[in-house]
Amino acid sequence: MRGRGAQGVGPLRIMVELKARGVPPEIIAAALASAEGSWGERAMAARAKRFGGEPPRDREEQARQARFLQTRGFRHEDIMYAVMGRADNDDL
Repeated sequence: MRGRGAQGVGPLRIMVELKARGVPPEIIAAALASAEGSWGERAMAARAKRFGGEPPRDREEQARQARFLQTRGFRHEDIMYAVMGRADNDDL
């Protein structure tokens, strides 16, 4: 799991991949909870690797970057942290 997280894959996608391999849900939950580092920071790193270090300039670019992170399996709050620099539940 550490390898997938380091590759810029989010917790939702990791969970689906582990379930597909038959890993019990309690082990998946424990592994994701004990993951080192913040998922928001990992989402920000994945965004920066793909789109560069500058924050998105407009709503269209924010939405594009958010969709990218969503396909990588990051949760909404992690995406908001990475794209908008805050951890709230406002919509794009």
